[in-house]
Amino acid sequence: MLKKIINSKLLKLLLSAVLIYFAFRKVNIFNIFNELKTVPLKWVIINVLYSIIVLVLGSYRWSVLLFDKINLKKVIDFSKATFSGAFYGLFFPTGIAGDFLKWLPLQKKYPELTKTKLFSSVFLDRFIGFSAFMFAAFVATGLGLLLKFQFPTYLFYLFGIVSLGIVLFYVLVFNFDFEKLLVKFSKYKIVSKLHEVIDLVKNSNVDNIFKCLGISFITELLWVSQVWFVSNIFHAGFTILSVFIFLPIIAIILILPISVAGFGAREQLYLIFFAQVAVSNEKILLVSTFMGILGILTALIGGIVVLLKSFLK
Repeated sequence: MLKKIINSKLLKLLLSAVLIYFAFRKVNIFNIFNELKTVPLKWVIINVLYSIIVLVLGSYRWSVLLFDKINLKKVIDFSKATFSGAFYGLFFPTGIAGDFLKWLPLQKKYPELTKTKLFSSVFLDRFIGFSAFMFAAFVATGLGLLLKFQFPTYLFYLFGIVSLGIVLFYVLVFNFDFEKLLVKFSKYKIVSKLHEVIDLVKNSNVDNIFKCLGISFITELLWVSQVWFVSNIFHAGFTILSVFIFLPIIAIILILPISVAGFGAREQLYLIFFAQVAVSNEKILLVSTFMGILGILTALIGGIVVLLKSFLK
């Protein structure tokens, strides 16, 4: 019963509403709304296109895990699936929920890929992205402490321990011969499924995994740069250094399913961290709200793809 209550969507909606209330209660919401309306349309379009490029780059990373040779068609197919997942993610307490659905459209297009392998690739791709963010968060907290930014010191140790665990995981996966171990249990049906999963992380795929890690760092750099760019639109006072320190930390925390699509939690985290450098709380919330709107607009493209596909059938 307790688990159902904790995982209930109603609870996440309620928590989002509470967090939004406490984030905006001391600022003039109408001022924020009016300033958002003054943003030139060209900047909105540029930022949406920028977000699309980041998502397409992430889709390319996903396809690299499954194919040795990537062509434009594969990138487009995987991008459509990613946009669909982003759209579904709007209705769940964490963006990870969209991953449970985004691989489904690819089954018919790539029958050579089993359901197990496709499904596993989604979570390996997510883990690789998480690895990049975790390493960045560890470095960011260390740099932040050296530069005397204010945030809980335990985050540095927590991210350090998790980063070490991730490194050990990669070392284990790349150096242990799982295939040889599975031969001993080949009579069990589940072993054939495990073999498909292990095929993604076997030694011959190491180069692709490291390539995906590199792509993850690039997409993270692009995303962080966008937040700094948006902060300049509103003259919020975010320094490039503060953005590169705080954003990886915020991104890691937002993985937790504590609110619907990150609303409320994102605003609170922006206030906690960027209050040290920003002009005002109102400016912080402007940046956070605008980034949230960009996320919705980008994800809605996935919704349009899903609807068009339904009408064309």
